[in-house]
Amino acid sequence: MEPHATQSVLGTLGLDWKLFIAQLVNFTIVVGALWHWVYRPLLAAMDKRAKEIAKGLRDATEAKKRLQESDIEKERVIREARNEGQRLIEEAQNRAEAVRQEKLDETKAEIEKIVSETKERIAVERDSAFSALQNDIATLIAQATEKVALHFDAKQQRQLIDEALAELKKANVKT
Repeated sequence: MEPHATQSVLGTLGLDWKLFIAQLVNFTIVVGALWHWVYRPLLAAMDKRAKEIAKGLRDATEAKKRLQESDIEKERVIREARNEGQRLIEEAQNRAEAVRQEKLDETKAEIEKIVSETKERIAVERDSAFSALQNDIATLIAQATEKVALHFDAKQQRQLIDEALAELKKANVKT
């Protein structure tokens, strides 16, 4: 097609080719300017924002993981503290039981000592009383034999006294 024919086709369409080229150049300049000063900074800002969001998501995931780990650690520490507390309570109860048993043993030993000393004192007092009683009985028998039978000599009197004391000892042993 000839240039004149192109002009007539463009003219039929109502286009002026000089104006069309000028508008095409203007459109290219506007698109270039928009690309350079608007679209690229907008893409950069959107990319930066997408990276920040991704970082925020990673940080949130990591924080959630740390929170779960700290919850697990907290539970472990609480469990260990409970176990330690239980162990201390049991240890204190064992010590208290040992002290109670020790005091009980000391008290039993002291009671046994007192009972033993009392029995010894009673035996000594009983023997002392028995000896005094034997002397009194021997004196009474001697006085009675003198009054009843003046015919006994000292040897026979002593034999009667010894026999009476032997009977008294037998009676004492049975009690």
